[in-house]
Amino acid sequence: MPKTGFSEGTESPIAQGVKAGGFLFVSGQGPLDPATKTIVSQDIAEQTRVTLDNVKAVLEAGGTSIANVVRVGVYLRNMDNFGVFNRVFKEYFQGVQPARTTVEAAPPRKGVNVEIDAVAWIP
Repeated sequence: MPKTGFSEGTESPIAQGVKAGGFLFVSGQGPLDPATKTIVSQDIAEQTRVTLDNVKAVLEAGGTSIANVVRVGVYLRNMDNFGVFNRVFKEYFQGVQPARTTVEAAPPRKGVNVEIDAVAWIP
């Protein structure tokens, strides 16, 4: 199965997305401002919005959209933030929700309270 990796606008050694078998696999995205590479704030709602905007940007660069996401993995530093996270998540994913795993885990960068990876179908 041929695959293509890309890292739009980043010097990361990890591909931001990999196309394989009609799907786009998006690497974990966090609440970093794309221009400054700094964490946007400590507010979980704002971190979630920026993280999902970053996921959307990778999806669009890879030829698909958030409407085609079939699975997401969510890593929350603190599960006490789940309610706020979930409300923001539902702003982005309407209708049939993607399959989702949500776990409490400490993303490696200090101050990052949410990280999200995704798999989307490429039409």
